[in-house]
Amino acid sequence: MSLSVLIDTGVFYAFYNKRDVHHLDSICLLVHILEGRYGHPYTVDLVVSETYTLLRYRLGYEAAMAFLEALKKSGVTIIFLDDEGYGGVIRVLKEYSDRKLSFTDAFLIHVSESYGIENVVSYDERSFSGIVARIFGRGYAKTLSKDEFNRIMDLMRGDI
Repeated sequence: MSLSVLIDTGVFYAFYNKRDVHHLDSICLLVHILEGRYGHPYTVDLVVSETYTLLRYRLGYEAAMAFLEALKKSGVTIIFLDDEGYGGVIRVLKEYSDRKLSFTDAFLIHVSESYGIENVVSYDERSFSGIVARIFGRGYAKTLSKDEFNRIMDLMRGDI
């Protein structure tokens, strides 16, 4: 499989929550992901459900619906849980029983392995470290040059 990236709940949520400690990281990550810097973007239906629910109850209906509408237009492929995926989740939960993984994290791990997706964007390194090839997200904005950071902020303001 060509270069690709799998997106976790926290990245989407922090994009919409201006008070989240990872808000700027999420803005920069999602701009780069949607520009194709990490190949084709994927997420899973359980991440969509978690994100919608968090946004709905913490930030309101408008933010939750804005997320769903933006995701629909984004080009991010949503992978849906099916019987094979369910079996994969059970396998991951058993294999990594010491990790206290959530069902969603186990599905992300299964998808990463099954689809050969080496890049996982998440702020939850604890769940994924040592299992997936590459986890990134935390502190992402600080890794960018000043010019690149300003370019992204200009994009978000609609100045470009």
